[in-house]
Amino acid sequence: MKFDYNSFIAGLKREFDGIFSEVEIRELLSLEEEINKDTPLSTGKRLEVNYVSFTGKKTTEEVQEFSDDIIDYSQEIYSGVNIWVADNLKGKSSIFKIIKFALTGDNRLKPNISKWIDQILVVFSINDKKYTVYINNSKKQINAALYNKEIKSYPADGEYAAEQLFLSTSKDDFQSQLKDFFFHQFDYYSLRWTQKSSVKDNDDLLEAGASWLTYFKAIFLESKDTGELMYGAQGTKVFQMLLGLHLTSPINKLTIQKDKMMHLKGKQQSFDSREVTENIEKKAELQKSFYELTENLNEIIQAEKQSVDVAALVKQYDDLLAELDVENAKTFKINKDIQENRNQKSKVAGRKQCVEDELLKLRKELHKAERQQTDIEEYLEIGVFFSNLDLKTCPSCSHPVTSEKKQKAVNAHTCALCSDDVSKDISEVNTDSLSAKSEDLIQLQEGLKLSIQTLTNELEEVRKNANDLYSANIKLEQQQRLIKDTGALNARLLELQKSIVEERQKVRPRDSEKNELIEKKAVLNFRIKQLDELPKRTGDQKIEQKIQLLAKAIDELNKIRFTEGQSILKKLSDLMTDEVKALGLRISEISISDKFDIKYKQDGDYLSFSEIAEGEQLRAKLAFYLSLIQLDIEHNYGRHSRFLIIDSPGKEEGDKNYLEGLTKLIKELETRFGDKLQILIGTAERSLEDTVTHQNVFPADTYVF
Repeated sequence: MKFDYNSFIAGLKREFDGIFSEVEIRELLSLEEEINKDTPLSTGKRLEVNYVSFTGKKTTEEVQEFSDDIIDYSQEIYSGVNIWVADNLKGKSSIFKIIKFALTGDNRLKPNISKWIDQILVVFSINDKKYTVYINNSKKQINAALYNKEIKSYPADGEYAAEQLFLSTSKDDFQSQLKDFFFHQFDYYSLRWTQKSSVKDNDDLLEAGASWLTYFKAIFLESKDTGELMYGAQGTKVFQMLLGLHLTSPINKLTIQKDKMMHLKGKQQSFDSREVTENIEKKAELQKSFYELTENLNEIIQAEKQSVDVAALVKQYDDLLAELDVENAKTFKINKDIQENRNQKSKVAGRKQCVEDELLKLRKELHKAERQQTDIEEYLEIGVFFSNLDLKTCPSCSHPVTSEKKQKAVNAHTCALCSDDVSKDISEVNTDSLSAKSEDLIQLQEGLKLSIQTLTNELEEVRKNANDLYSANIKLEQQQRLIKDTGALNARLLELQKSIVEERQKVRPRDSEKNELIEKKAVLNFRIKQLDELPKRTGDQKIEQKIQLLAKAIDELNKIRFTEGQSILKKLSDLMTDEVKALGLRISEISISDKFDIKYKQDGDYLSFSEIAEGEQLRAKLAFYLSLIQLDIEHNYGRHSRFLIIDSPGKEEGDKNYLEGLTKLIKELETRFGDKLQILIGTAERSLEDTVTHQNVFPADTYVF
């Protein structure tokens, strides 16, 4: 089913009608260039290493048996499975790391070994086209080039310049050039994610993206990474790219956009909250200064001993100040109560949403359990009598199932639809187990109903609290409107001040000091009044609705992608199930969710990869990557390069069944897919000798190079 972007936008417009226009929704999403970026169909390209060679000299500070040995290693590598068998710590992993260095630009050789290597030459092919990577590692800065042909001799300066695709003189440029090359070849792009800044006291949200080196983790399966199915926190990004399901790029873009907007919202809320707190602290300081000025002013007035008959005016002034203080205190208290009420409403609303979500979830589970019980009861009552229905047409291809075909199937004791042997089939239905399951479902329903009732009671209580808070807020707002206008009181205060000054025409020693205090009090009173007003919210006023829109869009796109890719994911899970069984694991089923979480069903429980026993994880990991390759080979889906490097698969705490299963699997891969993939295996397990045609076996205590 082709994705209709205009219909998708129209659905969001209906959902957010009155909040966003269609133009605003299109501008916010801006997915026109992303919609057709993905396709699950394979590119048909495969990566294969054909030849590796390197030279150098073993230099050591201490005298060793191999000191000053000349390194001159070269090896032809073939399609299918290639095995290096040698003792541990004899150089197998270094061979693979040299290949990784040439294909990614990332040098993970141990420093003491890296300084031994002067020149590296790796010939690889993408389908039938061959390329060569040459690295001069003899100097501090590497010198590396990619050639558009097969070269098996170390090139001199300027040699093969016409066939040179690029030349790099730094590690970063080398990695960047290789990334661009392989991204173009395998139709990859950089899936993105967000992460907090590692800089102390920096709360910015940074954006990072998957590189070619990240995707190479799906090629080079190192022994140290046995405990992870995929590459760390970015594993699902690698998985999504390898599957290439439609709408992956739009979902990734909107997810980054939503993360950034949620981070911005948090910063805005933090700023608003901080501003309110700072206002309260400032007001407390101003009120303290205001009271101190009032006491000083009263002392001056008392000292004057009423030398001028302004006692009545001064009393009015004092009464007015007291009234202002009372009204200011009322304003502060009511504003504080209103803010507290809003905070409580926010908490109650959050709890209400949680309870409603949980109720919805439990009711769905109850409905599912009731439906299952009903199905079982109906089957027990009438279903068993319909087990021998007479089919007229095939449900898969709609071809007619004729009487002649049925009779021929009866004589041959085979199924008229699938032609399987049915001579030994048993058609009896075990109704006891269905009855037991029905009883279990009844008990489950009782438990769910009890939980639903408990949550319903809690929801009623939460709603009552919300109503009470709403009523309290109405009362507070009514009280707020009843507070006197302090502006008029301040105006009257200024009039009294002017009258007192006029009455005191005779200049007294402390008049200037008193006037200064009065002016300061007026200024402080004005500043306190300003702080009584709640600060206005800053930033984007629609940010919450935008986050909701992005979340809704992501959720809908995820559903569409999962629905469209269901058959592909089913094929992959079936392939994985077959492979883990072949490797001796007791796993009956593997499921892949719409979030690309992989679960393994073992003894009735669904386990994540990390929950599988350590002695089984490598087998599950091998099955995963081999299945991705088979998905491409057998079904033409996915973007895996059909190239694997497996370092030390025998290090796992596997039993005899595991090694037998691994040996059998390697032989089957060689037989079935030898000309369609390439796997390089390094192992110290001698039982894997003579498993495949292309092997490099080194005697005990012998170095690979």
